[in-house]
Amino acid sequence: MLNGAVPSEATKRDQNLKRGNWGNQIEFVLTSVGYAVGLGNVWRFPYLCYRNGGGAFMFPYFIMLIFCGIPLFFMELSFGQFASQGCLGVWRISPMFKGVGYGMMVVSTYIGIYYNVVICIAFYYFFSSMTHVLPWAYCDNPWNTPDCAGVLDASNFTNGSRPATPPGSLSHLLNHSLQRTSPSEEYW
Repeated sequence: MLNGAVPSEATKRDQNLKRGNWGNQIEFVLTSVGYAVGLGNVWRFPYLCYRNGGGAFMFPYFIMLIFCGIPLFFMELSFGQFASQGCLGVWRISPMFKGVGYGMMVVSTYIGIYYNVVICIAFYYFFSSMTHVLPWAYCDNPWNTPDCAGVLDASNFTNGSRPATPPGSLSHLLNHSLQRTSPSEEYW
């Protein structure tokens, strides 16, 4: 205590002053959910459902989540709490599992790099969508190809009613119009 201050209730209850304790159970549950569920999971889950049969995929997914995923996650948290060590120190309990700790460290490093890239992409597109003129609305951007034809571009129409193509054969006109791409397709 500094200057004779009265200890707070949280300081009185905190048995492990060096490492600290959770304030209540809700903090622990929310932190665990935040650790387990990330932006990549939220983006990837609908795709996995679509690719693997839609609603039929959800039944075996939740069965495996309940009987395998949650118990293994709980075991990892319990083992870490029991040992009060990191991923390398926990597996010193058995020399045979020493490589598991190194594997966990390498995988965590790769996931950290991967999620930083995913978050940066999300921020980039989030802030791109807040500009006055959306970058994917027109064809006058540096990344657009000559085949870009935007609906909102005035350069596609001579008097507002006809395409600005020179008169020629019908096959030339059809081939030229079939190669067109929208600015949003070229942006994304």
